[in-house]
Amino acid sequence: MFSKKKENEDVHDSEETSIEHLEVEETSVRHSEAVHLKPSIISEGFEFIGEIRSKGSITVDGKLKGTVSVQSLTIGSTGSVDGNVSADNINVKGQLSGQMECRDLVIGGRAVVEGSLSYSNLAIQRGGIIKGDLKRK
Repeated sequence: MFSKKKENEDVHDSEETSIEHLEVEETSVRHSEAVHLKPSIISEGFEFIGEIRSKGSITVDGKLKGTVSVQSLTIGSTGSVDGNVSADNINVKGQLSGQMECRDLVIGGRAVVEGSLSYSNLAIQRGGIIKGDLKRK
C-alpha cells in the first residue's frame, strides 16, 4: 500500500515543481505589470514641458505642454494641457488646447476645450465650452 521513494526521485520531483512554479510566477508578474499600471499624476503647481508616452493613465492637475500619448488622460479642474494629445479616453474638467485624437471624450461643466478634436464618442456637460473643429471618426 505504501511505498518508499528513493532520495533521487524526491529531489527531482521537487526541482521540477519549483521550476514550473517559478515560470508561472514570472509570467503572472509580467502580465500584471502590463495590465495594472499605476496612474501618473502631474500635481497642482507642477509644470511639465515635453513628451509623455504610457500604456497607463495620467491625471493632470498642474500644467502640461507638449505631446501626450496615453491610455487615459484626466485633466482636473486646476489642470491644463496644451499640445498634441492621443488617448483612448479623455476626461476634461479644466483646460485642453491643441490637437486631440481619442475614442471617448468627456467635457465637464467648467471645462474649456480649444483646438481640433477627433473622437468616436462625445459627452458634454452643461457649461462645458468647445472652441474649434470637431470631427467624429
